[in-house]
Amino acid sequence: MVLPLSVVGMLFGSSSSSSGAALTSLTAGGGASTTTTASAGSIKSALVNAEKNAAKQIEQVAKDPTIQRELARYEKVVKSAKSLDDVLDDPVARKVFMTANGLKAYADYTGMAKKVLASDPTDSSSQAAKLSSISSAWIDTVKNFDFATYGVDRLSPKMDGFAGRWRISLEREGKTVEAELELKRVQGVWKAEVDGLAQPVTVDGDNIELNLLWRDSTDEIRTSILKGTIDGEAISGSLTNDGSSDTFAWSAQPYFADAIDEVSRNYLAEKRLDMLDAQLPGLGSAVLFKQVAASLDDAVDILGSPLGREIITTAFNIPKQIAIQSMEAQEKAINQRMNPAKLQDPHFVDMIAQRYLLMLNGGLGGITA
Repeated sequence: MVLPLSVVGMLFGSSSSSSGAALTSLTAGGGASTTTTASAGSIKSALVNAEKNAAKQIEQVAKDPTIQRELARYEKVVKSAKSLDDVLDDPVARKVFMTANGLKAYADYTGMAKKVLASDPTDSSSQAAKLSSISSAWIDTVKNFDFATYGVDRLSPKMDGFAGRWRISLEREGKTVEAELELKRVQGVWKAEVDGLAQPVTVDGDNIELNLLWRDSTDEIRTSILKGTIDGEAISGSLTNDGSSDTFAWSAQPYFADAIDEVSRNYLAEKRLDMLDAQLPGLGSAVLFKQVAASLDDAVDILGSPLGREIITTAFNIPKQIAIQSMEAQEKAINQRMNPAKLQDPHFVDMIAQRYLLMLNGGLGGITA
């Protein structure tokens, strides 16, 4: 991807650096590549500016015509899809979804994606669980989207009047409460489930009445009567609780109303990291590592995270060939070179990120961790 020089300036800032390890950075302008050198100070500046200007970088990425077309295609596909396979069979939609969820490296493995993403997130022997040792993004995605339960509705709500999954919001004992409401019409009779429990419901045209049983703070069983009207893909109305004349407002929106926006935001975030990598190899990875490093509690966590493994082995010049050694040997290689407990220290993590970029781009100099 060719980026304007203004973006390069945004990443590297205007600060100059003095001494340090020289490295080569590619910048693009006018279709021609030029070579510039950057010191350890310039690497630190690049990292600082990449983090400081995240919002501007996202805006820059979002304006890219290619990315806009990809996101538009994704939205069109998921809105018309009748199954997850329909989404994954479309190369652009598959690329967007996989990339947005940290699975870009597997975007061309359609059959594998179909099988793994359909896994039951509660099944410890599922394909997603088995792949978690290679990349935790698989099991994280399966748990987040749970296609085994929700199907393609998880990517774009398929509402038919009242029929569908709704997120209801109401006030109860001074607190806002949210719940999942599923409405179905079975053989001409409306059925309602709230958080998986059947509840009495009556639908008459555009009007609905729903009775909810719940326990109050004294453990007494209470009944709320919700009356509302549907308008497009929204329901709103009023509710009353037994034993009280007070009236409260309630509303409902499609349960996964923000599903398309969720994937789009994550896709832009991933493309932003690609943009950073295009300016300085590894810069996007370094930025992401700083965000997640605190979740890596020990050597096992580091080795189980593709990002953590890449950053740590590169930063401390650990041969990639350790991957063929026993887990005990790999853990020892990590622990001999750094203390994983120190990943809770932002300063230490920052030093590792800088060290990684230096090692990746020409050697170590001026940075210690």
